[in-house]
Amino acid sequence: MNLRAAAAIAVVVVASLGGATAFAQTAGDRRLVDRLVTRWERSWNTYDLREVDSVFWSDRSVTYFSSERAGLIRGIDALREHHAGFGFVAGGKAVRTRLWLTDTTTRWHSGVATVLATWHFRREDGTTQSGPVTLVISPRGRGFRITHAHFANAPPVAPPPPPR
Repeated sequence: MNLRAAAAIAVVVVASLGGATAFAQTAGDRRLVDRLVTRWERSWNTYDLREVDSVFWSDRSVTYFSSERAGLIRGIDALREHHAGFGFVAGGKAVRTRLWLTDTTTRWHSGVATVLATWHFRREDGTTQSGPVTLVISPRGRGFRITHAHFANAPPVAPPPPPR
C-alpha cells in the first residue's frame, strides 16, 4: 500500500470516528435527561396520562417492568393501560400521593443514559413503598425518551425487636 492510499484510509477512518461524536454526552444532553426524569416524576405526582406519551418512547418498542405486576409490559398502548390502571387520566388530576427519587446516578454509554435511583411512593394513607428503579433513556429527535423502565420493591425491613 502506498502512502497516498494509507492517508486516504486514515481520512475515512477519522471521518467515520467523527460521526461517533454525535453520540457524545454533552452538558445539554445531561440537562435534557434531567428534565425528562423530572417530567416523569411530575407525571406520577399529577397522574397525567398524556405525560406517558411525552416521556416514554411512544411506539411498540418501549418496555417496562412494574413493581406492581409480573411480566414485561411491551409497547406504548400497554404502558398507557398500565398507568390508567393506577388512575392516570389525560390532563392529570389532584392526588394526595407522592413519588420521588433519591440516590440518583446517571451513566452514559454511546449516547444512551441509564438512570439508577431509589424510588419512593407515599400513598394516600401515609404509608410508603420504595425500591430500585432503572430508566434507560435514548435520544429521540432533539431530545430524549425513556425506552425501558424497571422497577422493583425493596424488601421489607424487619421491625426492631420489641422492648423487654
